[in-house]
Amino acid sequence: MKDLKVFKFGGASVRDAAGVRNVAAIIASKKTGPLIVVVSAMGKTTDALEKVVRAHAEGSNRVEEYLTDVKNAHYKICSELFDEGDPIFDSINDTFVEIEWVLDEEPHDNYDFMYDQIVSVGELVSTKIVAAYLNKAGSKTEWVDARDIIRTDNLYREAWVQWDETIANAKKT
Repeated sequence: MKDLKVFKFGGASVRDAAGVRNVAAIIASKKTGPLIVVVSAMGKTTDALEKVVRAHAEGSNRVEEYLTDVKNAHYKICSELFDEGDPIFDSINDTFVEIEWVLDEEPHDNYDFMYDQIVSVGELVSTKIVAAYLNKAGSKTEWVDARDIIRTDNLYREAWVQWDETIANAKKT
């Protein structure tokens, strides 16, 4: 695609509902053709999820408390952007279940594997929220799970992109 633009928004730019609204305004003002939007985890979500990983690895009884804090921060943002009952609430709840599945198991022997399984959910949730808000704001958006496109090796936290497979997946998508 000749005129494809890519916008990348860091966590600070989507740390709250006002930030998400601002991202939507920027996209609406700049969209003149195909656009890919990449969004980081919201605000300090990565730090908060790292705390969940550490607590789980250490067998702390505060794991659920830390995860609840992360969830509540995201639900608060959603409550400021969407009406009660909007499908985004179920969508992000379902995404947080991915963390709960990891936490239901004994801590994994490979800390880096566990880290990747938990911390990556921050980006999934933020991208779902931003995509849903873009649609609500009138910018037709399709959320795409990056895990369906980007392929890496299994060097957790240090993974290398497998470019041939990733490019093939991107072209197909």
